[in-house]
Amino acid sequence: MKISTKGEYGVRAMLFLAMHEKDGPVTSHEIATRQGIPEPYLRQILASLAKHHLIQSNRGPQGGHSLALPSPDISLCDILLALEGQVTSVDQVLAQPCSIDIGTEHCVIREAFLKVKYAVESILSETTLDQLARRQEEIIRCNITVPHDLPIGVRSLPVVKAS
Repeated sequence: MKISTKGEYGVRAMLFLAMHEKDGPVTSHEIATRQGIPEPYLRQILASLAKHHLIQSNRGPQGGHSLALPSPDISLCDILLALEGQVTSVDQVLAQPCSIDIGTEHCVIREAFLKVKYAVESILSETTLDQLARRQEEIIRCNITVPHDLPIGVRSLPVVKAS
């Protein structure tokens, strides 16, 4: 799965908004500064998120950006679909006809990539901004270190549900 910087920055901005949901609208300048996102690029991302009804943007002295829906109602899948148009690069592979002589409908490679797509989309659809925000607060509060990658031989991280 490959996520562009647009997708990554969008997820970061949405997480920031979720973590500051109770504080009212947040300016693009504050999001950009606190999340290390170039502000002109962030404005484009926020416009796409607003177009897809994930955030509300208001101009003026009391303006800023806020979530358009409660954070438990917005999934990572929603954000990535709005910004990337797809959630897995596997979609591009699945769109290609299978060129082996047995045809697309009997292709084991296609079957394997469909399993990958289902697993990724399930995780992204089930993971909400609210869950991410609560887990982020727990990581900060408990000083939990998140690894950069999985250690060799480890197939998944233990799942820790935020309470």
